[in-house]
Amino acid sequence: MPQGCFIGIDQGSSSTKALVVSTEGQIVFQARKNLQPPFREGLRIEQDPLEILRSVQEALNESALSVSSSGFAVLGIGLACQRSSCLIWTGSTGEPLSPIISWRDTRGTDLVNSLSEKASHIFETTGLPLTPYYSASKFRWLKDNIPAAKQSQAVFGTLSSFLVQRLTGGSQAVIDQTNAARTQLMNIHSLEWDPELMKLFGLSGITLPEITPTAHAFGTVRLSGGTAPLLACIGDQQSAMLGLGVTEKGNGGINYGTGGFLMVNTGNALTPAKGLMASIQYSTEKERFYLLEGSVNAVGEALEWLRARLGLFKEYSEVDDLCWKALTDVVVFIGLNGTGAPHWEAGISSSIHGLTIESAAADIVRGTIEGIAFFMKDIAEIIRSAGIEPSSFAFSGGLASISYLAQVQCDLLRKNAVMSSEQEVSALGAALLAGLQHGTWTSTDIKKLTSQGETVNGEANPGAERRYKRWKELHRMTKELDRI
Repeated sequence: MPQGCFIGIDQGSSSTKALVVSTEGQIVFQARKNLQPPFREGLRIEQDPLEILRSVQEALNESALSVSSSGFAVLGIGLACQRSSCLIWTGSTGEPLSPIISWRDTRGTDLVNSLSEKASHIFETTGLPLTPYYSASKFRWLKDNIPAAKQSQAVFGTLSSFLVQRLTGGSQAVIDQTNAARTQLMNIHSLEWDPELMKLFGLSGITLPEITPTAHAFGTVRLSGGTAPLLACIGDQQSAMLGLGVTEKGNGGINYGTGGFLMVNTGNALTPAKGLMASIQYSTEKERFYLLEGSVNAVGEALEWLRARLGLFKEYSEVDDLCWKALTDVVVFIGLNGTGAPHWEAGISSSIHGLTIESAAADIVRGTIEGIAFFMKDIAEIIRSAGIEPSSFAFSGGLASISYLAQVQCDLLRKNAVMSSEQEVSALGAALLAGLQHGTWTSTDIKKLTSQGETVNGEANPGAERRYKRWKELHRMTKELDRI
């Protein structure tokens, strides 16, 4: 009898990744499908839904063929997806009626600004601060600007919901609770679409997908050589936390990708904190777990800016060495795509302070890397002010391999952290959640399967603390200068 395995898909802004995990917890295959760069024009950032769908199908089929030839049977699939990215499609056929509007797209800024007096109510209802990064303002733009949106069969949904319907051939669009929460239209208390929010955003009457738990029987997916059930759908960052073993109250994780995310599991209790996102980490038909989350908008993108625009290095492998070589106290505030939690400032500039005759490329690179860690420290301080002290941290993502970032982050958080031995933690988390729904693993099993990795110890770092204080002041001054 063939050994079973689960396929985890991580669908992100720049690529689609697949990870195959055996029932013994071993990774037996990986695949990656790169995507074309998003279309950019002003505040607009868009992607092609059919290109992304093809990339997911290709990653699944390549995985299925590989494991089948190795004597494995696919027991289930888990899908982790970029959150808040959204589109409209025909409900009966799954045919897209618009491009995907990226989560980083801020074309809804004016609408969001017009609702500022309702920000507190929206936060209390959704657990989210009022910003244009979530889907609601994007849905409004689609409704007002895409003629096909007026069709009776037009469905407004997240990319995850579109992919689920197309992969399973379902006749009805569905959306899991983690992705539904990122539309800013789901009531985080009732876990249902909120009529008052729909009215506030001018979206009354549109068709939205049916909300489900994250671990759920979504339907059957056709694969090369057979079929497999889709057993999990979840937001990519929540999935990353599962891939890091963040399964218990007080566990924390940081994932450094295109954006950066710090999350702490708050157990069975919803625990809001001003400026952060209180949401669901994952759910089954019987239980659910919550988290507090803060996001940093430009992480990988900040390094690409240094490399491609400023020419400070040629290869990403140079970054770590440059950080350790820095000599002067340069601080860098990155405002690319605006700031995330807990500040939520759209359209803010980037600034550099502290350049001297001795400063070189290394100092600006270190300043940028530390700026990412400073944003994370801001998030952690808000979590602590809400009365939650993280018991542990785990790190993952491409930039987690930069030893300087890992060390200075631990120093600033005053915590030790485990560096994940697996980089593709979002895909891993999706596979593990599918296994949880299948009954192969429990949450305790997931914790054990993800506990391996090197530990980095937090140490006293007066230099980083001094630069953090200067960075806070640079942030304030940048906002002041932007008003002139």
